[in-house]
Amino acid sequence: MSLALGVGCSGETQLPTEEQPPKPEVCDFELPVAAAPALSGDLRINEVMTGNDGAWVDEVGETDDFIELINIGQRALDLGEYSVSDKSGKATPLPRMTIEPGRGVLLWADDTPEQGPLHLPFKLSNSGARVALWSASCQLADLVNVPELPRSESYARLPDGTGELSICRYATPDRENGETCGPPDPPNLDDSIRFAPFEWPEPFPAIAGPLVISELSLRPAGFVEVLNASGAPVALDGFALRLAALAPGQALPGADAGVLIAWPEPSATLAPGERVSVPVSASETADLEASPEFEGVATLWREDTPEPSDRIDFMAWPEGASLARVPDATGAPRFCGAASPGAANEGCAELPGRELASGRAHRLETAADFAELAEGGTAVGELGVKFVVDMAANDTVHLLSTRQWALHYTWVREQIRKEPHLDRCDPEQAAEFNVGWGLFSQTEYFRSEGRRYLLGTLVEHTNGARTVEFSPGDQIVGEQMRRAFFAAMKAVPDPEAWAIRPTEGRQIIELRKIEGTAPIVGPNAPYKGLTYQSLNPAEGFGTLTFVPARDLESAELGPNVIVVTDDVPNETAFMGGLITEAFQTPLAHVNVLARGRGTPNMALRGARDDERLKALFGKLVRLEVRASDFDIREATAQEADAYWEKRKPTGERLSPALDLSVRGIVPLDAAGYAMGDSIGSKAAGMAELYRVSGVGQYCPLDLLPLYVPPAAFAIPFSHYMDHFEASGAAELLAELEQDPEFRADPHAHAEGLAEVRARMLAHPVDPAILREVTGAIEQRFGGDRVRLRSSSNTEDLATFNGAGLHTSTSGDLDAESSSIEDALRTVWSSLWNTRAYDEREFGHVDQARAAMAVLVHQAWQSERAQGVAISRNALDATRDSQYYINAQIGEASVTNPAPGVTSDEIVYTPPPRTIKAEYHTRSSLSRGRDVLSFPEIQRLGCVLESVHAHYRPLVDPKGENHLYAMQIEWKLIGPERRLLVKQARPYSFGTLAAPGDCREY
Repeated sequence: MSLALGVGCSGETQLPTEEQPPKPEVCDFELPVAAAPALSGDLRINEVMTGNDGAWVDEVGETDDFIELINIGQRALDLGEYSVSDKSGKATPLPRMTIEPGRGVLLWADDTPEQGPLHLPFKLSNSGARVALWSASCQLADLVNVPELPRSESYARLPDGTGELSICRYATPDRENGETCGPPDPPNLDDSIRFAPFEWPEPFPAIAGPLVISELSLRPAGFVEVLNASGAPVALDGFALRLAALAPGQALPGADAGVLIAWPEPSATLAPGERVSVPVSASETADLEASPEFEGVATLWREDTPEPSDRIDFMAWPEGASLARVPDATGAPRFCGAASPGAANEGCAELPGRELASGRAHRLETAADFAELAEGGTAVGELGVKFVVDMAANDTVHLLSTRQWALHYTWVREQIRKEPHLDRCDPEQAAEFNVGWGLFSQTEYFRSEGRRYLLGTLVEHTNGARTVEFSPGDQIVGEQMRRAFFAAMKAVPDPEAWAIRPTEGRQIIELRKIEGTAPIVGPNAPYKGLTYQSLNPAEGFGTLTFVPARDLESAELGPNVIVVTDDVPNETAFMGGLITEAFQTPLAHVNVLARGRGTPNMALRGARDDERLKALFGKLVRLEVRASDFDIREATAQEADAYWEKRKPTGERLSPALDLSVRGIVPLDAAGYAMGDSIGSKAAGMAELYRVSGVGQYCPLDLLPLYVPPAAFAIPFSHYMDHFEASGAAELLAELEQDPEFRADPHAHAEGLAEVRARMLAHPVDPAILREVTGAIEQRFGGDRVRLRSSSNTEDLATFNGAGLHTSTSGDLDAESSSIEDALRTVWSSLWNTRAYDEREFGHVDQARAAMAVLVHQAWQSERAQGVAISRNALDATRDSQYYINAQIGEASVTNPAPGVTSDEIVYTPPPRTIKAEYHTRSSLSRGRDVLSFPEIQRLGCVLESVHAHYRPLVDPKGENHLYAMQIEWKLIGPERRLLVKQARPYSFGTLAAPGDCREY
């Protein structure tokens, strides 16, 4: 849409004045019965929304309906010369303000004119509306007949001002509408931190020469090939070729160490480009064979020169392979399937992979080495390989397996210091380990002078960026980062693809001192130009099928369908895997469901047109979503059947706790977490928030008591069960579950559950409990609108999450929009939503014990911000020292966003570690501003710390869940932006297994 002026959201806005222009004394504002007349004038209705559920927010954060006007003329217009109406006979004068050519203004149809001059005294019906724009002369300047619109979709002109009106899934208030309706690009994280460019030397790494080792065949013993890479003849008698075994921590051998390999013809001279194959006997590789990893080094020494002419170290040598430079003189060593003595190496058939038994390599020498070393990481969106540069051993590089070596320290301790392995799952051994780790960190992290090691990580990001990174808090200086970088680059085949990335402000300062002498990128480099997003790494089989997002709720899917869709759906039937063309948040309901099901979930820009998918639509496929990429291929029926058979639930069904003895309303300030069996997990979780009493060491004392919904209460399961049985719904469900058609036919299944809900919705609520509930609402909340939220006993089970399956709603005592009775029946009946039933069935939950309580509290309006936060890094599960935050401005949801809307996605590191807030995505609604200030992020982190500690003995009393975390929902209320915590529940990482070595850090 147009780049609008108004709405109190842009510094360019010319605010309306109090003075109003004269209006015609008599205007009947009669709308034509027939079709709209021809447009007149330059001010047009450009876009209308009648069901805003988070597509845009006004200046106080409300998601109100809007009307956008645009000036399509060549001169400025005075808005005060126009009126707008939604019915015949009456129009609202608009305030005086200037609209420049090509610019626009948003009017909020929210029936709250007291909020400002751009707020209209009427609302628009989402079942259809007529919006009219009148000129000062009573002429109809524009008339739009808005059809019934799906939630958060708009009726817009494509292109701006002059195009035909059409329904568009992606609203564009304050933005250009474009020629066609399509998803917007997500707000890019601006990398304002830039460094001077670096020009790589040719070749890198430089080889002294003139002779180079071009190929080695040592297992079994075969030969070493030497090439004259210079432009002049070279006599061999001035050089010595040696083989020597190596061990971790050992310095590279000198000119007299190791086994001397004799030249075939010592007096020979090699012409430029000529090569010689030097035979190697089994006795000359005996020391290498005795090494646990066949670890050693081949060195070509030049007489009377301290530095070698060439040197190649090696380890984990596959039997029968050769190690060759590709290309010959300057390339990185690669393992080839067959040797090529006496010939160029361009024909090397590289080995696809090799075994790295000790979890270590000196270099990436096969295509699979990086993935093999990165295996076992829990980060989503990146793959990482730790490395150690041993400065006491000629800057030898050790690339470490994530699975086998949780920390740099662990490897140094056991492989260089030769200290015994300690079990970090054993409290005593963990304490000993932590003492050693602390001492190691004092010398190798917390100071720059006197350290022996440079410790970093090679990171491959989803957007293709490859970076060398150092831990925040590491006191490494710029010169050391450069030294580590170039040492590590000798261990990769594509050094020019890599750059140093600072991970904290101090590192940025240090890197400024060396910029131009190494490639350096800004902190946001991994988040720019993203086309792929990994949400739930997993494997799935199914028929690849495209379904528009608006059709997903009613589409016939199932566990044997892999869905590609154009947006992030809020409601979906059960499916075997999901690929969305729009990016998601890890806390979106569809991803929560994917984690619970153990099904793959990813986002891929333009998935329908992606060459990897196009030929597979309609075919049975195997989809594997990985941390930084994905694999999809056609599958056989046999492997798919085996996969589905393996996933069938077995054993006893999960039995939700159910106590029907509690009756009457339950005040939450008198309840606690243990009452989940009578009031449901959501209500019990909120009740426990009243009891949080601990404050972290680095947090303010005024954090407590937590601000939680005051005077909240719950309606226990017993009253749901009364209604379920009295309505006849229980009897009907029992009959349906005995009907084979209900089990086998999706239509019969959905229709049967709809009838169950219909009976519950039609049956009157027991008058006694209804009087008690309405009396409590009146006493506790007066005339305020209240929120009635689902609180079932099938959520937060050990192996079943159950979040996002049920309905919560609002209610009023005066029944203007929804009566309390209607709201109660809506929440109760939602236990039998088709999706909820199917998810419980897949989760092997006992349907007969499912029950619904209702949580009641005040409904807040005009919140300044809201969101969800996790007391662990949701993008890297082993990081319990970091918190994950999703934040959105105003009332717009982060878990059920409107089409095309993104939120702030933050990973916050609290003290005592280096404090920082790292943004992964930005809100598309905040108009370029941070949703949260840094002090607000810090306070939210303190709440997470207190909640995490308080709930641990309740949720995980035996300390068995090594990925334990709590999830909270929060809001910032009022102009003072007071932090309200409205929910606390255990967070599940789904099928992700914690590493078995208690490496959480």
